[in-house]
Amino acid sequence: MNLVILNNTDIVDLNDFINFWSKLYSFSNEAIYKASISKKPLTKNDIQNLYEWKNGMRLSVQKQKSLDTKINSKLTVINKLKNSDVLDIEVFKKEFKNLSAVWKIFLLHIIKPTKYPIYDQHIHRTFLFIHKEDWSNISNTSINNKAKEQFYFERYLPFIKSQNIKDIKKLDEAFFAFGQFLNTRNYASLLE
Repeated sequence: MNLVILNNTDIVDLNDFINFWSKLYSFSNEAIYKASISKKPLTKNDIQNLYEWKNGMRLSVQKQKSLDTKINSKLTVINKLKNSDVLDIEVFKKEFKNLSAVWKIFLLHIIKPTKYPIYDQHIHRTFLFIHKEDWSNISNTSINNKAKEQFYFERYLPFIKSQNIKDIKKLDEAFFAFGQFLNTRNYASLLE
């Protein structure tokens, strides 16, 4: 048997936190992510696979239409940005202004996966928790797109850059796993 228990020990270093919680990360079809994320140039199929991975399943008709019209139609732009040494974030924001915050940030991650972490409700929840802020009401629908982008670009990204994180994917995995854990509401006895 492979049994895991959590014990209530203070982790004072972000790297220790990342190492511990990334081991508890579990997300389906991780091989799909790994097979597509570093490809240069990206194909429409790579983009499709990555968004289905992020979605956790095939895309709905509405999401597929959005992917085709707002992202895949700009594959040349995406590959140009991916191949550039330095990403012009203003060009990116202008080109993809009509995407939802989560999809826009995920596309940013697809373009520069070692520079831009993934964003979702679990990441947001973890960030607020470790900064001793109210995280209890964070959900997929509790924050509007503008607030999500503002949080990502003005708080989360500067924090990540200030920590000199070497493995963005491992950070994503740790924050995702811990954010999911907080969302289960089974954390109380472990965090007291």
